Amino acid sequence: MLGMIKNSLFGSVETWPWQVLSKGDKEEVSYEERACEGGKFATVEVTDKPVDEALREAMPKVAKYAGGTNDKGIGMGMTVPISFAVFPNEDGSLQKKLKVWFRIPNQFQSDPPAPSDKTLRLRKRKASLSIPCSLVVMPRKQTM
Repeated sequence: MLGMIKNSLFGSVETWPWQVLSKGDKEEVSYEERACEGGKFATVEVTDKPVDEALREAMPKVAKYAGGTNDKGIGMGMTVPISFAVFPNEDGSLQKKLKVWFRIPNQFQSDPPAPSDKTLRLRKRKASLSIPCSLVVMPRKQTM
């Protein structure tokens, strides 16, 4: 835990390399279409829990790994963004399955430390297309 705190306070933050292909807005949602660089990623999958609960479980695991909870005890710094995916059911509802992935910083791409947490896996991912968005939620005016 101390490594995670030290890494958060004093570690570096590296941006996952991407190139913006286009930008847009639709109703209250702004988005960018990005070509994201591939590489090695630490991934964790949580199942049988609602998305918010699964995120609360998965995110600290990724942060601890980056902070030094690994076989080399090395705080690597973070890369941003940390990405996650949820999966739809046939009826449009969400499955109780969440995947979180963290791109290993460039300095450690060739020989990343192995995670101490056995639920974290190191995976090689190809370059991908990503469409991150932000939703602006405004409170409704209340009438009395």
